[in-house]
Parts: sequence; structure tokens; C-alpha cells
Amino acid sequence: MFTHTQRWRTAVGITLLFAGIGVWFANPVLLVGSMIPVGFVGYTALLSAPVPGQALRCRRTVTPTTTYAGETVTVELLIQNTSERQFADLRVVDGVPSELAVVEGSPRTGCSLASGEEIKIEYTLRARYGEFTFSDVTVRTQSVSGDSQYTTAVTPDGESQITARYDPDSYPLTERTLPLAGAISADSGGEGLEFFGTRAYQPTDPASRINWRQYAKERELTTIEYRQDEAAEVLVVVDARPSAGVAETPTAPTATTRCVSMARDIINSMLGDRNRVGALTLGVDPSDVELAATESGDAKLAWIPPTSSQQLRSRIELLLDAAAATVQPDTASETAPIEIQPIEIIDRLSQQTQLVVVTPLCDEYPLELVQQCEAAGYAVNVYSPGFTAQTTPGATVATMQRSLRIATLRSRDTTVVDWNPSEPLNSAFERTTGEVDFSRP
Repeated sequence: MFTHTQRWRTAVGITLLFAGIGVWFANPVLLVGSMIPVGFVGYTALLSAPVPGQALRCRRTVTPTTTYAGETVTVELLIQNTSERQFADLRVVDGVPSELAVVEGSPRTGCSLASGEEIKIEYTLRARYGEFTFSDVTVRTQSVSGDSQYTTAVTPDGESQITARYDPDSYPLTERTLPLAGAISADSGGEGLEFFGTRAYQPTDPASRINWRQYAKERELTTIEYRQDEAAEVLVVVDARPSAGVAETPTAPTATTRCVSMARDIINSMLGDRNRVGALTLGVDPSDVELAATESGDAKLAWIPPTSSQQLRSRIELLLDAAAATVQPDTASETAPIEIQPIEIIDRLSQQTQLVVVTPLCDEYPLELVQQCEAAGYAVNVYSPGFTAQTTPGATVATMQRSLRIATLRSRDTTVVDWNPSEPLNSAFERTTGEVDFSRP
């Protein structure tokens, strides 16, 4: 697309002024002088901004294309002039996904590019949970005189997508399940796919489950039982209170962001295993979330009770989006949502519900919540993304306090997955499974 900068309007004005004065006073010197700006105008008309067309070839390299949330990704963009022409003034901007922050380098450059030459720009992004697609490279050429510009989009070769996720295929739960079809293996026989054992035949057993091989050998009727696959009822509690909005650096994801993205992955994984799943967002005003309060019939808690409704995912996404948009501690207003008392949460749970609490453990509130829920007989697992780096005295103290809270929870036999965002989540799982038994009732 061509655009004109109109930078030579002054020259046209001077030409008309000198020509008018020369005619008025019959001065040939002024008439001749008025022709000089006309020469510049003609020069700009002959040399317009070159059109890149197929002259520029771009190639983008993303390393790595698949990573985990919070990790950095290096992007290289190579621009090559494959034509015989020269681009005296070339501006290039890579199509970085708007959701990702550039933490080092720049996705834009300006240069001149002769025939056969190439230039490379390199920058670093911080990955967030999800899949993100780059847009085309924006290229702008400008004429030597600067009077005209041509802007176009070039589709680069190479990679165009970043995928960041948490490593686990599934998240461990305690063995408290519902008599519904799911993906959690139970320690009991019945309908299923995996062999569990045999028992004495009963007249009501279907013929398809009789162990005919054993009958042929021993003339004894037995029935094959399979390991039952059952479903769980899970409430994922997301800590999005203002105290959780801390980060190591201004460009690093906040603890709230990490909690929300981890909760989203946990929920998607458990829904994929056909469990009944709900969500509760701490620090979110229910009145600010469309449908949340009306669907749950609760004006005080921003939550969706565990259910297998077809509209579950969209309603939970509303809650998680609201949690991700919560204000940070330095901007929190005096009207921030009041912390919910744990008993108010417990009173709304069924006896079958398990809790998964996703919190950075920035203060004592999560400890109180977990303690009271466990005292009421509920199974609780805690997933805690780290939130500070030991670079300042204050950060060191905060890190030590968080470590003490984790130790306190584990001393009560609470399962705590302590995840350092600089490592894969599977590493935290391996450490945790080496210390505790996820299958305890």
C-alpha cells in the first residue's frame, strides 16, 4: 500500500510564491529561482518507494517451538534481498503474538539492503501457557527522497507457532472417586478394560465374562473382573488475591498468572479424564463475572460447583479470565474483595469433593484454608508455583517464609507440589512423588 508523506508541500508552495512574485514584478531572476523547487518535486515523482514484491525473502526460526510456561524462547528473523534492486530505507517488524512479552532484543529493525544482502534480527520472548501464532512480517520501504512509502506483509518461511504447556499428562488425585465412568483406576473389580482378577461365578453374571479357558481346563466356572475406571469430583481453587500478584521482574509473569495458567491446565486435564470439575477463584468479586453468580446461585463466591455440564468449560473460562485480570498489590484499591472464610467454602461442598488448591503461598491464608478443609474430612492437594528470586533481602525473607509454609503443610501429610518455574513441572512431580504417596485415601 502506497502512502505519501507530503513532505514536499513546502517546495510546491515556495515555487508558486516565487513564480507569482516574479510575474507580478516582471523579475526573471525570481522566475528562474522558482524552477529549483520544481526540480525537487519532479525528482520525488520519478523516484517513488520501491515495491518489495517477491524481492524480499524472510525466514523465522523459533527455538524451541514447544516449551513450558514461564520459559524463554529465542526468535531469529532473517531478511534477504533476492532481487537486483537496492532498498535504501527498509523497515521490518516481526509479527510477535500480542500475548507474549519481549524480554530481550527487539522484533523490529531499520536498514538499507543491497542486492544479495541479508540481515538478521534476534529477540527473546517469555512463553505463556497455550498456543500462540505469529502474524506476517510487516515490511515498509521508503523512497530516497522520503516522499512516499510502501507497506506490505510478507509471509516468512520457517516456524510460526509457539506452544507452551505444563508437562504432566495427568494430575494425581487421591483415591476418592464417584461411581461414574472416568479415567481413574480403582482398587476394585467390575466393568472396565484392564484385567483385575477372577471370582466365583454367580448366576447373574453375563456369559461374556465367564473365564472359558479356565472352565475348559478345570471344569470350574469363574467370572473375569476388570479394574473399574471411576471419576472424581474436584474443585480447583485458584489464588488470585492481590497478595498473589508478585513477580521476580517487571517482565516476568506474576504468581497470579502462573496460578491461573496452571489451574487451566489442571482443569482441562481432569475434564479430559471425564471427571466432575468445578472452579473457585479467590480474590474475584462474583458480581464482576458474567454468569458466574447466576449459574451457581451464589452471590458471595466466584465459583462453579463441580459438574459435568456441557457448558462447564465456558463458564470456568470466565472465572479464570477474571482471575487473570485481578489487580496487583501496588494498585489494589480499598474495595478489593474480602477474603472468604474457609467455613463458607466448606459449607458449600459435597462429601465427595476433592480440593486442588493452586496458590503461590504468599501468606498464611492458604494454610488456614487447607487445614480447615482437611479437618472437615476433605482430601486436599496443593500446587504451588514459586514467585520470588533471592536477589534482595526482602525477596530472601519471602522465599524463606514460603518454604516454611510448605514444610508446615507437609508436616500435616498434605501433598504439596512445589514448582520452580525455571524447571519443567515434571521435575517437581518427581520430587513430590518421591516424598509422598498420592494414592493414600
